[in-house]
Amino acid sequence: ATSHDFWLTNLTAPVWKRLHMLVYLAYGLLLAHVALGVLQAETNGLLAALLGVGMVVVLGLHWYAAQKEKAVADISSTNDEFVLACKVEDISENRARIVSLAGERVAIFKYGNNVSALSNVCQHQNGPLGEGKIMDGCVTCPWHGFQYLPASGASPAPFTEKVPTFKVKIVGSEIFVHPHPLPPGTHVAPAQIHEEK
Repeated sequence: ATSHDFWLTNLTAPVWKRLHMLVYLAYGLLLAHVALGVLQAETNGLLAALLGVGMVVVLGLHWYAAQKEKAVADISSTNDEFVLACKVEDISENRARIVSLAGERVAIFKYGNNVSALSNVCQHQNGPLGEGKIMDGCVTCPWHGFQYLPASGASPAPFTEKVPTFKVKIVGSEIFVHPHPLPPGTHVAPAQIHEEK
């Protein structure tokens, strides 16, 4: 009932996401209800074993994803200076490296000889932009395909979504990012990768 932009806009993305996370609870309860009903009449243990294996796999994948997300170290900064985020070779072409700067997830994208940084949170439904890739010159969210220009964080016309951007500089092979986000849609000239000779 709330899976359209009207509710997303009016509830705000964090409230909308929490509401939609209840879908997992409802789905789990439905599966448990059906499985327990079937298992009452089933005498073969194979079905119970398959159900158990399925449950372990699903819960294991969720646990793995949570551990991977927790592993992103927070790079804290006590002042107003650029901080070392990663190295150029840490990022694949047209992909991103996700870092946490002062508690905010930042996606650092490498495309051509350019590096740009923007918020890792898609404005559509809080999707992880850093897990997407650059397609047709735009950062493309892996969840629903929303796109943003990497240098400005603005969606191409006629769309109006914008995400915050970050200042970036490259020293040698190291990428430094300013820890404070700029207003959504602010154009930041991409840092240039200079090939070492």
